[in-house]
Amino acid sequence: MTSRPRAARWRLATALAVLSGACGGSTPESARVESAPFVDDAPAPGQDADPRASADDCPSAPIPETRAPDVRPELERAEFWLAKLPPEAADRPLLDDDERRELAAQVRALPGGWREVTDPSLADPDHVHAELDERLAWLRGRVDEGKYVETSPGALAAAAATVRAAELLPEGGSVHDVLRETPLWCVPTTAGLYTEPVDLDFDRNRCASLHLGELVRVIARGPEARWLYVDAGHSVGWIRAEDSTGQQSVGPAVSDEALRARAALPQLWLFTDALPLRAGSHFPLAEGSSRAILLPTPEGPTASPVAASVAAGDAPLPFTRRQLFTQALAQLDDPYGWGGRAGLRDCSRYLMDLFAQFDLRLPRNSAVQSRLGTRSVDVSELDEQAKREAIHAAAERGVVLLYMPGHIMLYLGEDGGHDYGVSAIGEWLEPCPGGADTVHQISRVALTTLELGRGSERRAFIERITRLAVFE
Repeated sequence: MTSRPRAARWRLATALAVLSGACGGSTPESARVESAPFVDDAPAPGQDADPRASADDCPSAPIPETRAPDVRPELERAEFWLAKLPPEAADRPLLDDDERRELAAQVRALPGGWREVTDPSLADPDHVHAELDERLAWLRGRVDEGKYVETSPGALAAAAATVRAAELLPEGGSVHDVLRETPLWCVPTTAGLYTEPVDLDFDRNRCASLHLGELVRVIARGPEARWLYVDAGHSVGWIRAEDSTGQQSVGPAVSDEALRARAALPQLWLFTDALPLRAGSHFPLAEGSSRAILLPTPEGPTASPVAASVAAGDAPLPFTRRQLFTQALAQLDDPYGWGGRAGLRDCSRYLMDLFAQFDLRLPRNSAVQSRLGTRSVDVSELDEQAKREAIHAAAERGVVLLYMPGHIMLYLGEDGGHDYGVSAIGEWLEPCPGGADTVHQISRVALTTLELGRGSERRAFIERITRLAVFE
């Protein structure tokens, strides 16, 4: 593809942010929660090195964990946190109709927010060419500078050749259903890009994972149609036209008329994962049924029953703290996956799918998520005590998301002098006198305090939090 002069800068910035930060954040690796440990022989600020300690005493391998420090079992129940709220606060509806419309407008307007895949202007050739060129140039720079490592030498050059040979589809492309959990690659190669030391769970070429039933606009095809360049509304990237078993990734093109007819049908909303169905998804009901849904297949929509044991309903959940906390903590211990690895969730996808159960769209990017809500509060210049006061004040009025560069979490409340949140998290660091910080690998949806990481290279969560997204 030949480069064109104009660029959709808001899309490009977000695409590069997904490549550079955790959970779709917009910061480099040094800020992410899930990154590899940093080696720093100096004591943490405010600490004196233990003269008896040595680097040999510090673990060299990550320590597996199933629960974070200072988390008692009772704290993992929604009822514990709901009991701390004022009377009637747990069930008070948040976001009226006007506020929902305003939130939807925010999501569409913010750089990196949602785009409607039914809009053919997403395939504007100037935008697409600039987007592809800049993404490749950015990745090429990271590899050339030694910041990213190719596990298959020459893979990025081969991907660039695929991009150059790709052809834009006429008339802005076409809209398709995703037929199965499908990796969305930043550039057209399944070869990995990693920071050193290489951790195969953190492939920088993974932009997202697409769920069964999501809609994508197919914009371009690579040689022999092996790769498709798609816009999923929340992310752009490349998918394999067929998976490793030869199964198609997307179904036949869906017309605008068919999409309107589908949207007018009664829907079934999923409130839990029932693989291959994912929490936050919704599907039209088959005629005359309350539990059989129309699933996309290569031949078109096909009726498929949903077991009575699967939590589902004919409408999204009411957006209250009771429902949100209940659904958030129902996913405790669900495994973590950077960039949707193996169909798993990272921090921003966890919140995105959680809020979808309430018919609320969040972007895929954690930094953009932090800009939403009835208000977004910059706390980057506040000291720790002032941050806590701002968090507590916001939590009295509604739901609060806590953002730090590279990570985002849902605030639950305070207990015993600790503030707690829940998020999909890979690991945290703890200082080890005389040696490198110790990596504690949890790799799941977990409850944590905001003290996590205190004294380490990454610092405590409360030190790192820069913005609150408040939904009142």
